[in-house]
Amino acid sequence: MQPSSRIAGDYGFAALVLLMAAGLALLTLAAYARAPRRAVGAPPAWAQFRFGYAIYALIFLAFDMEMIFMYPWAVVFADIGVSAFLDMLVFIALLSAGIAYAWGMGGLRWE
Repeated sequence: MQPSSRIAGDYGFAALVLLMAAGLALLTLAAYARAPRRAVGAPPAWAQFRFGYAIYALIFLAFDMEMIFMYPWAVVFADIGVSAFLDMLVFIALLSAGIAYAWGMGGLRWE
């Protein structure tokens, strides 16, 4: 494959991605333009829900990311030794502090 055709292929892929992004942006604008408008003075639909996004994000990070990092750690733990254990101990302590904070804020309370 010649370098010029490879470069043209790379630019073609970038142009395709940009074209798809522009198409999605136009589709979003068209959907927004067709969306029904709410009456003046009416509260938005989401105002009735108590949704603490930061608390849910913290819980997600604490539970999900812990497993993502612990699996590769478990695979190489025997090769690295005690320093790997101490590093994971610090990591779990930080995530446990995040879970404790979310628990204190009421993020684990079922409503």
